[in-house]
Amino acid sequence: MSASKCCVTGCLLLVAVSPCVAHHGVAPHYDENRPVSIEGVVSKFDFINPHAFVYIATVDDKGAEQVWQCELASRSVLARNGLTADTFGVGEPIKLEGVAGRLNPTGCAVRVAYFADGSVLRSNTLFGPTVAAQSEVPSEESSITGIWAMKRFSVSMYEGVLTPEGERAREAFDPIADDPAIYCEPASPVRFWVNVNEPFEIRREDDRVVIDHRFVDAMRVVDLDGGPPPPDVPRSAMGYSTGRFEGEALIVSTGHFIAATLEPRRAVMHTENLKLTERLEVNDETGELEISWTIDDPAYFKAPLTQKEYFVRSVRSDEPYDCRSGYQQ
Repeated sequence: MSASKCCVTGCLLLVAVSPCVAHHGVAPHYDENRPVSIEGVVSKFDFINPHAFVYIATVDDKGAEQVWQCELASRSVLARNGLTADTFGVGEPIKLEGVAGRLNPTGCAVRVAYFADGSVLRSNTLFGPTVAAQSEVPSEESSITGIWAMKRFSVSMYEGVLTPEGERAREAFDPIADDPAIYCEPASPVRFWVNVNEPFEIRREDDRVVIDHRFVDAMRVVDLDGGPPPPDVPRSAMGYSTGRFEGEALIVSTGHFIAATLEPRRAVMHTENLKLTERLEVNDETGELEISWTIDDPAYFKAPLTQKEYFVRSVRSDEPYDCRSGYQQ
């Protein structure tokens, strides 16, 4: 998709275009009500995780040079969709449509990229799961083991479910500085299930189940012995998980948390007393993995809150996530 080289005059225009449906985590960084159109030359392309950035050299209407820093999906998402480090070639002309950064005056989130060869990249087409071919589906289709990716994005907004203390913790959260992903940390087990379309693998290893997630190369271990945390295991943001099987369904109980972020994109926090119960089960009719979880944290939640997401079988990616800390606008 690399654009052919030709000469254009760099310019910057603010235009009234309708913003596309966006990745729901960008709101703290970008203003959907401020669309931008940027035309210039690629000066740099950071093909990195958790988000890639393309830098566009432009000339404004006063003749001053500017460099715009525009955010795309993660490198792993882009790579699964056929993009490479050469997609945005340095020195090549480009036109972007997007939405403006809230804090960075020359920052944007990319919605559409127009290349000189006539090809077009629409960022909202990148967030669907990469579905596995039938040959990659295991013979035991009812097993939760295998590679999975999120089917949809419909996470709760958490409106009306938090206690006054929970709302105060939410208000104190700074999404620009406090999102654990900025520091290449996974946040919580809930973040595992609602992090857009990074795939994960579930595998059985003797007396434990391992959930190996592409997102920041994070891993969860679910012990099947049912015992308490060993004395040398500290409390953590991911907690300590034990589980049991009910037929093919895995039931997971997690505690032993530190007070931390439950879902950073919704600025929802939890206390160290959080108890999380999850059920992972394949629907025999659809073949989809259904994961439901109940959040029980009386200090921050008025009542236990149950959520659910759906996942489809996906393909393996052996490339490490190799998260770059401090990516934010």
